[in-house]
Amino acid sequence: MRLGEYATVRTGLVLSRKEAQPGESRHIYRALSLKNVTEDGQILLAEVENYCASEALKEEYFTHGDDVLLRLSAPYTAVLITEKEAGLLLPSHFAIIRTDKTVDSRYLYWWLTKNKKRFYKIASGGAMMGTISSGYIAEMTFEPPSMKQQQKIGYLLRLANREQQLLYLLRIKKKQLIDTTLKKFING
Repeated sequence: MRLGEYATVRTGLVLSRKEAQPGESRHIYRALSLKNVTEDGQILLAEVENYCASEALKEEYFTHGDDVLLRLSAPYTAVLITEKEAGLLLPSHFAIIRTDKTVDSRYLYWWLTKNKKRFYKIASGGAMMGTISSGYIAEMTFEPPSMKQQQKIGYLLRLANREQQLLYLLRIKKKQLIDTTLKKFING
């Protein structure tokens, strides 16, 4: 079977087509960009910027909880969207994958991450330097295990992601502590 039989796969919006010109009525959205996604699949919400559109945009271009995003160029990062990251406008640099009830989105996220080498292989033969299409993703052979097995993998993944988030926050706090301590030493 193909991944497209278990999920809808589409590309995000080409933002330049809907960008508001100065003076136009605007609709303001929070838009995800390549720089907001770390290589390990974390979204840096504090760095998400506003985007002004010339018109109201379709709901299909916004993230929902349990969506899986895939960057369409190297390093082909997969991202699992949580409820806290829902509502972000998705640019065309990403594919958005919404699973049906027979596939756990956390399992799909893991599967896409595990199969990253396939994207490099197909992209190296492509005409556009290093990019893959959402159509290629939908046509990938995909045979998921039972839902129970998917959920076990998803649970372990959830724990690992939480650990990564905590380590990231610890790194930030540690840097702030060091900066504050150095300022105290310098200022006497």
